[in-house]
Amino acid sequence: MIKHLLQEQLPHADGLQDEQRQAINEGFDRLRRAVDADDRPLIVGSAKELVEGVARVILVSYDGRVVPDQDPYDKVLGAAHKVIEHAVSLGIPRNDPLRQIPENAKKMAGQLRELRNSFGTGHGRSIVHEITDEVVEASVHASLLWVRWALARLHTALQGALAPLIRDLGDGIFYGGDLASRLASANIPDLDQPDQRRLGLAVGQRSARQTVNVRVEGIEAISVHPERWPDEYRNGALHGLFLNEDGQVFTYPYAIDSAVPALLNGHTAPDRLIQGLASKLASASWSVSFQNAFQDVLEAMHRTTRTLPEEARAPWTKLIEELKQLAPEAA
Repeated sequence: MIKHLLQEQLPHADGLQDEQRQAINEGFDRLRRAVDADDRPLIVGSAKELVEGVARVILVSYDGRVVPDQDPYDKVLGAAHKVIEHAVSLGIPRNDPLRQIPENAKKMAGQLRELRNSFGTGHGRSIVHEITDEVVEASVHASLLWVRWALARLHTALQGALAPLIRDLGDGIFYGGDLASRLASANIPDLDQPDQRRLGLAVGQRSARQTVNVRVEGIEAISVHPERWPDEYRNGALHGLFLNEDGQVFTYPYAIDSAVPALLNGHTAPDRLIQGLASKLASASWSVSFQNAFQDVLEAMHRTTRTLPEEARAPWTKLIEELKQLAPEAA
């Protein structure tokens, strides 16, 4: 009755390495062979191994996390589920069916450890337990339900994986809609605050290099739904707009006019954000390009003042004056 469940191939997740895909396919084929041979202990053991193998692939493909082989099954499964659950759309409460259904699938998969301990391969036994049709069917259903959902979600999760996204912001190509899709998949509000800041910094630095699509989709888009963009992301982006990877002051005027108001309006403490930026700029050297564009940047900063929240205007004006005083002779 369960052979038809194994006829369809598993979902294809773009972004996996060949060896990762091979590991998943080998686990799936092992389960199919066990079912074809009606090797019931191997069916139960292979069902659990397939889930664990997919979970490990999810972790290493998402953020390079190699899990020690002695880590408990439940820990590995839980960590992998958190990665792909992270891709669930914004604004869905914890008790929504779209969250509860996958959570229940994970609970089913979690029981495979106990079934394997009682009935499956991987343990020497002094007695032989009867493995009923119900045990076999429960094992295969529990395994494939979570695995199929997980691999389908992994495609979305990998789009928003932090390490490759930040790497691509360094030197990758972004066509219209690319960054918007990947930022949505990254689910920024659910990232840890240091990761929100790292991502914002990368977006800001790429925007300062005049990549228009990144500026529009990673900063100006904040104005459309400001509640979806947390403070730490905005903090990183503002610093990235003014400080390059070498810690030098680096920006251009067109970024100031549109990006700075988007970052500050809706921020819970824009005055403190500007003060923190001013402190960094005071001790940073100026890049040659910033020295050449300094007067144009100042004009853009002056124009921007009236578009900022009221509590941000005084520290912003003070920052402009401090930059004037710091200007090298050639500026």
